Amino acid sequence: MSEYLNSLLDERNSELWNNLNTTHNITLEPSFEPNFITNFKDDNITIYVYEDNLSPADFTHELLHIRLKSNGLDIGRDLNKKIEENEKLYYLFSTALKDHISNCLEHIKMLPIFIDLGFKNSQFLSDYKSKKMSSGQMQEIALRYRENGIYDREAVDSFIGLFFAMKADNNRMNKYDILYKKLSKLDKKLYKLLVDFWEDWLTFDYNDKNDNYDDIINYFIEDLNDWHENKTVI
Repeated sequence: MSEYLNSLLDERNSELWNNLNTTHNITLEPSFEPNFITNFKDDNITIYVYEDNLSPADFTHELLHIRLKSNGLDIGRDLNKKIEENEKLYYLFSTALKDHISNCLEHIKMLPIFIDLGFKNSQFLSDYKSKKMSSGQMQEIALRYRENGIYDREAVDSFIGLFFAMKADNNRMNKYDILYKKLSKLDKKLYKLLVDFWEDWLTFDYNDKNDNYDDIINYFIEDLNDWHENKTVI
């Protein structure tokens, strides 16, 4: 592990690592994918390190995921629990979509800390320059979204996933106004409830012990149930 740390730590993230490593059982292992990945299992945390790019920025990104959870912010776990308790929503949300949403929600809270540590905004995500949704993807969703009153599950999944991808995009040069308008035109009710949820999440302050996100999740689930009422999604 030490051979990795020599390259992954510098004056920007050493304190963060030392604090987390003191309170958590963290192991570093080589990644079998061209990126860093963090796995949480019980009280053990494994960070899979991409050996071809021992980047302090990428390592810090993973450490901030751990920091959020250590501060009681585990939005993925809590949102998933609510979805899995609801048969219709459990069918609607793929595992990949649930993971993607929680990742986006965490990222928007992590980014200010990442920058405060001294890293550049452009270092936060490896696909910083890439647009998170294209006109072609929008056309594909629109073609498949609804036919004879029946909603296509995969198209709805893409609608939701790409909405969050755009909202969490930290590259302000990427403009999505036209695509947002097209999503809203395609399904105004679903679009609005996603916007409401996102805006509620932005107001949540995990540093405030009197603030919690239970109501934010509950309102989101209620809105999704209301949207799903009397709809057939296949």
